[in-house]
Amino acid sequence: MKHLTSDQLLSYQQNKLSKKESLMLEQHLNECSSCEAELELLNELQEEWMNPPDYHFSDDFVNEIMKQTELIEIKDQVNEMKSNNHNSKKVRFIHLVLAAAATFLFFQFQLAERISNSNRQVVQTIDQTSSLIEKSEKITISIPKILKENKK
Repeated sequence: MKHLTSDQLLSYQQNKLSKKESLMLEQHLNECSSCEAELELLNELQEEWMNPPDYHFSDDFVNEIMKQTELIEIKDQVNEMKSNNHNSKKVRFIHLVLAAAATFLFFQFQLAERISNSNRQVVQTIDQTSSLIEKSEKITISIPKILKENKK
């Protein structure tokens, strides 16, 4: 025997089934105590949902819970501030160590001198090129014979 699904029982409970389907479901419910118990549970849950019990809590109880909630929030904020402060100190220290290492390597490999030398070489190359261009009165460009013949 195949049991009914929760969806089928909910549809039956909410009267969303056709007459034929409802009759078949009712017949199954009469024969199957497990499905009947499931439907009864769904009916109880719907009743509880539609008519929730009215709970009343004393003011002292509510105030105590609110105090505890505030204390938890304050503790969380303090812990977060401590961890942020600790992390920022670590980060600053790491940055300081990396800067010191970079400075040491910069001077150890004489990078400042190499940079200034390469700058001087670039300036010298530009000066030589510009003086050569100034010395030559005109620049001759050789035109291939094919282009000369096409002009005629």
